[in-house]
Amino acid sequence: MLREDAEKIQTAIIVDNRPLVSDVYHLILKAPKLASEAKPGQFVMVKVASGLEPTLRRPFSLHRLDRRAGQVEIIYQVIGKGTDILTERKPGEQLEILGPLGNGFCLQEGKRVGLVGGGMGIAPLLAVAEQAVQEAIEVVVFLGARTGDYLLAKEEFEHLGQVFVVTDDGSVGEKALVSKPLEEYLQNQQLDLILACGPTPMLKALAGIVETQGIKAQLSLEQRMGCGVGACLGCAFPVKAATPEGYTYKRVCHDGPVFGAHEVLFSVPKEVTKQGGCSCGQS
Repeated sequence: MLREDAEKIQTAIIVDNRPLVSDVYHLILKAPKLASEAKPGQFVMVKVASGLEPTLRRPFSLHRLDRRAGQVEIIYQVIGKGTDILTERKPGEQLEILGPLGNGFCLQEGKRVGLVGGGMGIAPLLAVAEQAVQEAIEVVVFLGARTGDYLLAKEEFEHLGQVFVVTDDGSVGEKALVSKPLEEYLQNQQLDLILACGPTPMLKALAGIVETQGIKAQLSLEQRMGCGVGACLGCAFPVKAATPEGYTYKRVCHDGPVFGAHEVLFSVPKEVTKQGGCSCGQS
């Protein structure tokens, strides 16, 4: 680990850690330094236990930044040993965290911004939505999830702008992919910029839509991460480049996780296009 990365190691105190649904938890951390430095779209690596196991930190996107209170919020899904251990951590306990890491979203390209989130990819969009409203930028939000229970922070988004929701089972909103309400909106309305986070098929479909419409977009990608600081190269992802092959690899943790939609490749070469989204490889 480079010195500048090591300097980002800090201790956070758990304020709250409770389930939203059976396998999704809301974690609030008292971390003044992180709260003051982090930007929407960045992430942190969390050491979930105080002992030696598990060895690797787990990466999580930042759901909300409360700079005044010195707190950050994380929404995580329980999908493996590390996140299962994290559910047992109690308020008042300390967590070692590394961050903020990666780059974040940039809001400087428009006055009406579309936010598109799918599943756990909804989580990091609230922070950027709140920043946009503070900067007098209009937000239009498109959310998709398996069921209504997984439409994360729906009410919070509704306080910030117009919200369109779809679910896989039709329990809330239309039974459709989140790209459908976005395409319908664009038939009559204009967006200056789209920021998105979600599973790879959703991001791939979105990249096609913005290319056709001529809209600038930023996509937050996710690959399995080992170190979170670009050393292990485990999260390499193909992007367009002026090389003989027409592409190169960038590290999602270090060069991303946010990339311009125009530079991301989803099918060349096929063997490296793994599951995407904003869960940051939780396990």
